[in-house]
Amino acid sequence: MVINVSYDDVKTKIADLIEAAMRGDKVVITKNGQQIIQLVPMKTAHKPKFGSAKGKIKFAKDFNEPLADFREYMP
Repeated sequence: MVINVSYDDVKTKIADLIEAAMRGDKVVITKNGQQIIQLVPMKTAHKPKFGSAKGKIKFAKDFNEPLADFREYMP
């Protein structure tokens, strides 16, 4: 559903317009017959689940070995 509302009516209807946008309605604000703003709900941030990368990360067998550049500084 598309909801067109004039710029002058936004002040009195903003709460209803926000609710409509959150429901998925397309809310367009117009001024002098021109579309100037569209209200769009923000996407919720996806929180990573603990352990979701398990098995996806692999380390080289020599990961803990000193780098060749630093061998001369090692005892």
